[in-house]
Amino acid sequence: MNAISNVLDFLIHVLFTMYIYAVILRMLLGFTRADFYNPFSQFILTVTNPVLTPLRKFIPSMGGIDTSAIVLIFVLKFVELALRSFLIGKQILLSALLVPSIIGVLQQVLNVFIFAIIILVVISWVAPHLHGQSNPITPILRSITEPLIRPARKLIPPVGIFDLSTLAVLLALYCIKIFLHSL
Repeated sequence: MNAISNVLDFLIHVLFTMYIYAVILRMLLGFTRADFYNPFSQFILTVTNPVLTPLRKFIPSMGGIDTSAIVLIFVLKFVELALRSFLIGKQILLSALLVPSIIGVLQQVLNVFIFAIIILVVISWVAPHLHGQSNPITPILRSITEPLIRPARKLIPPVGIFDLSTLAVLLALYCIKIFLHSL
Protein backbone atom coordinates (compact mmCIF):
# COMPACT_ATOMS: atom_id res chain seq x y z
CA MET A 1 0.00 0.00 0.00
CA ASN A 2 1.18 3.50 -0.69
CA ALA A 3 1.15 6.37 1.78
CA ILE A 4 -2.28 7.69 0.74
CA SER A 5 -3.82 4.23 1.08
CA ASN A 6 -2.24 3.87 4.52
CA VAL A 7 -3.67 7.20 5.64
CA LEU A 8 -7.13 6.33 4.27
CA ASP A 9 -7.01 2.90 5.92
CA PHE A 10 -6.04 4.53 9.22
CA LEU A 11 -8.81 7.16 8.98
CA ILE A 12 -11.46 4.59 8.06
CA HIS A 13 -10.41 2.39 10.98
CA VAL A 14 -10.31 5.23 13.52
CA LEU A 15 -13.57 6.88 12.49
CA PHE A 16 -15.55 3.65 12.33
CA THR A 17 -14.03 2.40 15.59
CA MET A 18 -14.82 5.63 17.45
CA TYR A 19 -18.42 5.64 16.25
CA ILE A 20 -18.87 1.95 17.05
CA TYR A 21 -17.60 2.66 20.57
CA ALA A 22 -20.12 5.49 20.88
CA VAL A 23 -22.98 3.19 19.83
CA ILE A 24 -21.78 0.44 22.18
CA LEU A 25 -21.72 2.96 25.03
CA ARG A 26 -25.21 4.13 24.07
CA MET A 27 -26.46 0.55 24.18
CA LEU A 28 -24.78 -0.10 27.54
CA LEU A 29 -26.12 3.15 29.00
CA GLY A 30 -29.64 2.03 28.15
CA PHE A 31 -29.07 -1.51 29.33
CA THR A 32 -27.71 -0.39 32.71
CA ARG A 33 -30.27 2.42 33.01
CA ALA A 34 -27.53 5.00 33.49
CA ASP A 35 -28.28 8.68 34.07
CA PHE A 36 -29.05 10.10 30.63
CA TYR A 37 -28.85 13.66 31.99
CA ASN A 38 -25.15 13.24 32.75
CA PRO A 39 -22.96 15.41 30.45
CA PHE A 40 -21.11 12.35 29.13
CA SER A 41 -24.41 10.57 28.42
CA GLN A 42 -25.68 13.68 26.67
CA PHE A 43 -22.60 13.66 24.43
CA ILE A 44 -23.16 9.99 23.52
CA LEU A 45 -26.85 10.67 22.82
CA THR A 46 -26.03 13.67 20.63
CA VAL A 47 -23.52 11.68 18.60
CA THR A 48 -25.65 8.57 18.12
CA ASN A 49 -29.19 9.97 17.81
CA PRO A 50 -28.89 11.09 14.15
CA VAL A 51 -28.38 7.46 13.07
CA LEU A 52 -30.24 5.50 15.75
CA THR A 53 -33.46 7.53 15.85
CA PRO A 54 -34.43 6.85 12.20
CA LEU A 55 -33.20 3.27 12.47
CA ARG A 56 -35.53 2.64 15.42
CA LYS A 57 -38.52 3.22 13.14
CA PHE A 58 -37.56 0.06 11.24
CA ILE A 59 -35.89 -2.00 13.98
CA PRO A 60 -37.74 -1.75 17.31
CA SER A 61 -36.29 -2.77 20.66
CA MET A 62 -37.12 -6.27 21.83
CA GLY A 63 -37.40 -7.11 25.50
CA GLY A 64 -35.40 -4.14 26.70
CA ILE A 65 -32.60 -4.86 24.24
CA ASP A 66 -31.69 -2.06 21.86
CA THR A 67 -31.75 -4.16 18.70
CA SER A 68 -31.32 -1.14 16.42
CA ALA A 69 -28.03 -0.32 18.18
CA ILE A 70 -26.87 -3.93 17.88
CA VAL A 71 -27.70 -4.03 14.17
CA LEU A 72 -25.97 -0.68 13.63
CA ILE A 73 -22.83 -1.85 15.44
CA PHE A 74 -22.54 -4.98 13.30
CA VAL A 75 -23.32 -3.14 10.05
CA LEU A 76 -20.71 -0.48 10.84
CA LYS A 77 -18.05 -3.10 11.59
CA PHE A 78 -18.93 -5.04 8.44
CA VAL A 79 -18.74 -1.88 6.29
CA GLU A 80 -15.44 -0.89 7.91
CA LEU A 81 -13.90 -4.27 7.12
CA ALA A 82 -15.30 -4.24 3.58
CA LEU A 83 -13.94 -0.73 2.91
CA ARG A 84 -10.53 -1.58 4.33
CA SER A 85 -10.36 -4.81 2.30
CA PHE A 86 -11.35 -2.95 -0.86
CA LEU A 87 -8.79 -0.22 -0.13
CA ILE A 88 -5.88 -2.64 0.08
CA GLY A 89 -7.06 -4.48 -3.01
CA LYS A 90 -8.06 -7.77 -1.41
CA GLN A 91 -10.58 -9.74 -3.41
CA ILE A 92 -12.73 -11.41 -0.75
CA LEU A 93 -16.32 -12.52 -0.58
CA LEU A 94 -18.48 -10.27 1.56
CA SER A 95 -19.75 -13.36 3.38
CA ALA A 96 -16.17 -13.98 4.52
CA LEU A 97 -16.40 -10.75 6.54
CA LEU A 98 -19.26 -11.96 8.74
CA VAL A 99 -17.17 -13.85 11.30
CA PRO A 100 -14.42 -11.19 11.51
CA SER A 101 -17.16 -8.57 11.98
CA ILE A 102 -18.72 -10.50 14.87
CA ILE A 103 -15.34 -11.12 16.51
CA GLY A 104 -14.33 -7.48 15.99
CA VAL A 105 -17.52 -6.21 17.64
CA LEU A 106 -17.12 -8.58 20.58
CA GLN A 107 -13.54 -7.38 21.04
CA GLN A 108 -14.70 -3.76 21.01
CA VAL A 109 -17.37 -4.50 23.62
CA LEU A 110 -14.70 -6.11 25.80
CA ASN A 111 -12.48 -3.06 25.25
CA VAL A 112 -15.25 -0.77 26.50
CA PHE A 113 -15.43 -2.71 29.75
CA ILE A 114 -11.63 -2.89 30.08
CA PHE A 115 -11.18 0.85 29.44
CA ALA A 116 -14.04 1.72 31.78
CA ILE A 117 -12.59 -0.35 34.62
CA ILE A 118 -9.08 1.04 34.14
CA ILE A 119 -10.37 4.63 34.00
CA LEU A 120 -12.40 4.06 37.17
CA VAL A 121 -9.37 2.70 38.99
CA VAL A 122 -7.21 5.62 37.89
CA ILE A 123 -9.88 8.17 38.85
CA SER A 124 -10.32 6.55 42.26
CA TRP A 125 -6.57 6.79 42.93
CA VAL A 126 -5.67 10.08 41.28
CA ALA A 127 -8.62 12.43 41.14
CA PRO A 128 -11.69 11.29 43.04
CA HIS A 129 -12.96 14.87 43.00
CA LEU A 130 -12.28 17.67 40.58
CA HIS A 131 -12.45 21.12 42.15
CA GLY A 132 -14.91 19.98 44.80
CA GLN A 133 -17.29 18.33 42.30
CA SER A 134 -17.51 14.67 41.44
CA ASN A 135 -16.11 13.73 38.09
CA PRO A 136 -19.17 13.46 35.77
CA ILE A 137 -17.89 10.37 33.99
CA THR A 138 -17.47 8.33 37.19
CA PRO A 139 -21.16 7.44 37.75
CA ILE A 140 -21.54 6.46 34.10
CA LEU A 141 -18.50 4.19 34.21
CA ARG A 142 -19.70 2.66 37.47
CA SER A 143 -23.13 1.92 36.01
CA ILE A 144 -21.53 0.26 32.97
CA THR A 145 -19.03 -1.85 34.92
CA GLU A 146 -21.06 -2.70 38.01
CA PRO A 147 -22.91 -5.66 36.39
CA LEU A 148 -19.50 -7.31 35.86
CA ILE A 149 -17.81 -6.27 39.09
CA ARG A 150 -20.69 -6.94 41.51
CA PRO A 151 -20.60 -10.76 41.12
CA ALA A 152 -16.80 -10.74 41.42
CA ARG A 153 -17.04 -8.65 44.61
CA LYS A 154 -19.23 -11.33 46.16
CA LEU A 155 -16.49 -13.90 45.52
CA ILE A 156 -13.48 -11.67 46.25
CA PRO A 157 -14.00 -9.16 49.06
CA PRO A 158 -11.79 -6.02 49.24
CA VAL A 159 -8.40 -6.47 50.90
CA GLY A 160 -7.74 -3.29 52.84
CA ILE A 161 -8.00 -0.42 50.38
CA PHE A 162 -7.61 -2.68 47.35
CA ASP A 163 -10.59 -4.02 45.46
CA LEU A 164 -9.16 -7.16 43.88
CA SER A 165 -12.48 -7.96 42.21
CA THR A 166 -11.69 -5.36 39.54
CA LEU A 167 -8.40 -7.10 38.87
CA ALA A 168 -10.18 -10.45 38.58
CA VAL A 169 -12.70 -9.00 36.12
CA LEU A 170 -9.90 -7.42 34.07
CA LEU A 171 -8.06 -10.75 33.92
CA ALA A 172 -11.23 -12.53 32.84
CA LEU A 173 -11.92 -9.93 30.13
CA TYR A 174 -8.37 -10.23 28.81
CA CYS A 175 -8.65 -14.03 28.76
CA ILE A 176 -11.82 -13.74 26.67
CA LYS A 177 -10.04 -11.30 24.34
CA ILE A 178 -7.16 -13.75 23.91
CA PHE A 179 -9.63 -16.52 23.11
CA LEU A 180 -11.44 -14.34 20.54
CA HIS A 181 -8.14 -13.27 19.00
CA SER A 182 -7.15 -16.91 18.53
CA LEU A 183 -10.31 -17.51 16.51
